[in-house]
Amino acid sequence: MESIGKTATVDIYFHNYNRKVFETLINDANNKYTTYVIMSGKFAGIDPLLQSLSGNVFLLDHFHQELKGKYPSVSQNFEKDTYEALVYGLPYIRKYRHIIMVQRDEKEPIERYNGLYKFCSDYKFTHDYISNLKDRKINNGEIYMIVNDRDLVDLLKQAEQQNFTPGKDFGIISYNDTPLKEILAGGITTLSTDFKLMGQTMASLINKKSVETIENPWRLNVRSSL
Repeated sequence: MESIGKTATVDIYFHNYNRKVFETLINDANNKYTTYVIMSGKFAGIDPLLQSLSGNVFLLDHFHQELKGKYPSVSQNFEKDTYEALVYGLPYIRKYRHIIMVQRDEKEPIERYNGLYKFCSDYKFTHDYISNLKDRKINNGEIYMIVNDRDLVDLLKQAEQQNFTPGKDFGIISYNDTPLKEILAGGITTLSTDFKLMGQTMASLINKKSVETIENPWRLNVRSSL
């Protein structure tokens, strides 16, 4: 919205990963706008719904391959980003032996796990893929890839109970950087896309007439938890 400036009036609607709400919002918004920027999340098979819209359609953040070439988009490549970031962080990760990704499938992209699986296969790490940390104790030499910040808090509480230190006894990589993570527990390593750049790129794309599929860049911010 900052990048578009005063050239447009913007309304924002939230579907909160509810498919029925998502479809209702789009149907209700039809014929009311000249441009639609859609964050569809994991919803697949949405092309007929998008084609029904009266204005120009753009896709943001989570991109489905079946839509490539049909709509301009700025997105994360979750599998590639996870794999490349882990390779980049390999000098830090090598001191651990087992990688655990904590992610809830109903909202989050499975492509993240695909990237972890490929990395572990290529670089000979063992791994687990779990939906939560309930009743789980931390083992020395594990590294946790955390998507939800609630899980991050639970992990740090468990570490405190076990008198474990992040970056020493076990490792943490948290998705999506925030200012708090810069100082939390001495600094939490994050794997994050550049959300500000994503918004800026989308604003510039709206002014173009070409159909482009742009991958937003990732960044691994290495801090003491790794």
